[in-house]
Amino acid sequence: MTSTKHIVIIGGGFCGMMTAVHLIRDAKYPLKITLIHSGTPFIRGVAYNAYSSKHLLNVASGNMSAFPDDMEHFTNWLRIKKEYTNYEKKLLAETFIPRNIYGEYLGNIWETILAAKNGTVELTILDDYANDIELLEHNKAKIFLKKDLPFIADYVVLATGNSLPRNPPIANMAYYSSPTYFQNPWNINSVSHLKPDGDVLIIGNGLTMVDTVIGLLEQKFQHKIYSVSTNGSIILPHRHFGITYNDLVEELPGNFELTKLVSLINKHIKKLRKLGISAGPVIDSLRPYSQRIWQSFTPEEKKKFLSRFRHMWGVARHRLPVFIYDIVEKLRVQGKLETYKGKLINITEKGNEVMVTFHNTKKWCTETLPVQRVINCTGPETSIYRNLNQLLLKLAEKAIISPDLLELGINADPSSYNILTPEGEKHPNLFTLGTNLKGVLWETISVPELRVQCEQLSKVLLQACKQD
Repeated sequence: MTSTKHIVIIGGGFCGMMTAVHLIRDAKYPLKITLIHSGTPFIRGVAYNAYSSKHLLNVASGNMSAFPDDMEHFTNWLRIKKEYTNYEKKLLAETFIPRNIYGEYLGNIWETILAAKNGTVELTILDDYANDIELLEHNKAKIFLKKDLPFIADYVVLATGNSLPRNPPIANMAYYSSPTYFQNPWNINSVSHLKPDGDVLIIGNGLTMVDTVIGLLEQKFQHKIYSVSTNGSIILPHRHFGITYNDLVEELPGNFELTKLVSLINKHIKKLRKLGISAGPVIDSLRPYSQRIWQSFTPEEKKKFLSRFRHMWGVARHRLPVFIYDIVEKLRVQGKLETYKGKLINITEKGNEVMVTFHNTKKWCTETLPVQRVINCTGPETSIYRNLNQLLLKLAEKAIISPDLLELGINADPSSYNILTPEGEKHPNLFTLGTNLKGVLWETISVPELRVQCEQLSKVLLQACKQD
């Protein structure tokens, strides 16, 4: 190498931090790393900065190591903590740990790598927002910041993580400026400072809705909780956790065709149900192959999957720890949680009440619910055109980044992580990973996938630095 290369990582959540960890650990030549992060807590991000200790990981501890080459790293760390010392490692591996504990684990990884860092790597962490990137000659990039002066980099990694949910279309879009509306369900303000009377409406019915319900209970909320979603009230628990099922994998074809794959999955689900076992182990067995399956689908098959099977896959893949599921189901039985399958029509304020009008697709009628607040739990926005991240919006406007075929994220090469131009060419110095790759890889939001991406991307970057 003729000079020290400068890698800029934009985003300091799991992906940004762990990519930096691998770079620091494996760099053999002088390297400069600048990590830009602001807003959410550094390292923890949104995912691992839970306001409640009852917000749990949705993946068991045994599969939550941050390092793909050391699968017991997290459980070994857990056993060092006083509250987990007396538990066997095997038992801990099958439990669902609070997310804020996992945030401590990631913080410990960062502290450890900093303590071991030698003079090979120069590290700078900026508490700032990157709001633009200009591509220069000789594969350089100029990074513009909200507070600090711009600077030049050799390589840029967009590790921007999750954006806030999209505001659903309603007749009165001005409502979304109301203090009774909470677009950020991961902030404790969404469940606190409630009036002693009045119900609450949650938009959406996935795992974030469940976290919000738990948060409301912790805040001693006593009134009714409503949820409205396009798919209704199906949420499943991890009923048969620990069961390994291999029969489906042994029958997987070399070329994946959506219709045949769905038929094969249904065949094996029926097979297990004869033994009183749910579909969980069948779906779990597909996880190591899900990205390869997705990439093998034709564009038409991907669109068909999104329109016909997306919800069913999500329900089967993203399940709850059983005791959390039991809490939610008890609320349903008691009539304290009522879920509707429907589509929002309008939200207005009338006196001290918020009037939510929606089309009930089960009863095929229009209904109105009076509540005191509305919380958006529809999930992070992924489209780069609707994203609230100003950097992504600016880069999309300038056609430096472009959406994937389905507009679920950024179009990129899934093997090298290079961002692609609108013409499909690799940007030699722009990379991305994590949720930005949803349209390219589909399964790219959980640690088992993200840890591999971080390690692989660091190798790509170090090799590029070496060649230059």
